[in-house]
Amino acid sequence: MTSSALTLVGLSKEYKSFTLGPVDFEVQRGTVVSLIGTNGSGKSTLFHTIMGIVQPEKGTVQVFGEDYKKNEVAWKQKVGYVGEQYGTLAYLTVKEIAAFVSRWYPSWDQHKYLGLLKRYQIDENKKFNKSSKGTRRKIEFILAMSHSPELLLLDEPSEGVDIVSQRKMKEDLLEYMNNENHTIVIATHILDEVRQISDYICVLDQGKIVTAFEKDEIYEKWARLWVSDLTDTVRNHQHTLDVTHPPLQLVTDNVESTEALLEQEGIQVTHRQSLSLDEVITFILEAASHSKE
Repeated sequence: MTSSALTLVGLSKEYKSFTLGPVDFEVQRGTVVSLIGTNGSGKSTLFHTIMGIVQPEKGTVQVFGEDYKKNEVAWKQKVGYVGEQYGTLAYLTVKEIAAFVSRWYPSWDQHKYLGLLKRYQIDENKKFNKSSKGTRRKIEFILAMSHSPELLLLDEPSEGVDIVSQRKMKEDLLEYMNNENHTIVIATHILDEVRQISDYICVLDQGKIVTAFEKDEIYEKWARLWVSDLTDTVRNHQHTLDVTHPPLQLVTDNVESTEALLEQEGIQVTHRQSLSLDEVITFILEAASHSKE
């Protein structure tokens, strides 16, 4: 069994006003990767390209070590996808959609499906297009989970979903990951989801991956330091991301390196504070935006 659940090499898709990629990206089995980016950064386009909904101009996609164009039915049976994919079936009831979808998956678990309907309080006799956006998202999530996929591709799964159901989704995803062969790639604007379930974070901006890192690196490497003085050497250092005053302080993405430099420059650190995930993501996206100016 390959250790890679998903591998993208040089993947690109061009539109008149937007270009995705080239994207190089690998997701190991047994991990949760969160895709974070502003609206229009390319998260949905990336999912559509992986799933073959749109065709890339260049690059390759491998799912479980195999080219996604080969044995497409076989690998898609191992993937659960949430991403507004039921538009052509929206005139059907939830029950009718489930009956249609279940035929594609040998591993479909009707008992699990019915249990999730009850858990999320879904009326399966209601037409999909008569449901609210949040309810449609819950239905997509239920259908994705009901065939016990090895890989979940989730494009904003909790968008428009009520707070109680968001909590249930996080619980279900954490339980899903109890299986070491299960993998999740999730695009989300809800940083609480990222904090609670992610192993890795991948930041996407204007169709390109800006950076990718282990979530725990945020707490180990990023910090705000209050200092007694600043020299030009420290101000212009590659790991000094921001300087504000008063009181005089700086933000670094490599606290060990920065503190060593400060000591070398004879500057005292009077206080240190870890950055929140929100602050780190903001700094990364702002830096990416400034680099394109």
